[in-house]
Amino acid sequence: MPRPETILFPRGERVEERRRNAEDHKIRDEFFDHPTLLAVSHLVSRGLFESLDYPISTGKEGGVFRASGAAGFRAVKVYRISNAVFRTLPPYVLEEFRRQAGTRGFAHLVADWTRREHTILTRLKDAEVRVPVPLGYMRNVLVMELVGSDAGEPAPRLKDALIEDPEALRTEFALQVQRMLVGAKLVHGDLSPYNVLQAPDGAPAFIDVAQAIPTTHPQARALLVRDLKTFAKFFGKLGADGSFERLWADSGGATALPEKA
Repeated sequence: MPRPETILFPRGERVEERRRNAEDHKIRDEFFDHPTLLAVSHLVSRGLFESLDYPISTGKEGGVFRASGAAGFRAVKVYRISNAVFRTLPPYVLEEFRRQAGTRGFAHLVADWTRREHTILTRLKDAEVRVPVPLGYMRNVLVMELVGSDAGEPAPRLKDALIEDPEALRTEFALQVQRMLVGAKLVHGDLSPYNVLQAPDGAPAFIDVAQAIPTTHPQARALLVRDLKTFAKFFGKLGADGSFERLWADSGGATALPEKA
């Protein structure tokens, strides 16, 4: 793996060195406006990390960066302050979120969305679902455990991963969904091989959880059916059991979300 360039440097480093890489400067301009830099500085002062190293992934809604410091490696998610964060969300998620957050400007809404993801991650972690451990947040910046190797290499998404034991992955995936449904009483709502990581031990780790909804939501059952059908097809292509009915049963869907009479 090539040596990462540092995007945000530790204090005391010369300004000239901070600007030595044009691509880093472009990323700073795109993601790190003055209020976001203040949020990052606050999180650094709390000892959550010391520097942002390089982007793991970037998109219209924001980016995830690897961070490092005395405590080890971290994943730092930075949401853009714009309506892009909410543009692709389905109406039922926006409806619930606006009930919680009100109808304030985008800066406040994005901050509320960041806090929401931190809260849901905590709820999932308490239910022993495999997710990045939330470590702190400020404004539009969320700090999490880096799911990856001891050397700081981020875990790949399932769509990019080399999966050596598809059946074992399928079994562990079903267990994680069951914990999410029964323990946390949540439905992810957008599970796909794009937002599930393969941890170094081969187990799946769920990410991008902010749009999760309660199992009591009217859309919960339909969304879980859709997500599990997506993964049944995915596992089938890998050579594992591709039965939706079995995955539904193993995940506890029938118990947690029974079909209405």
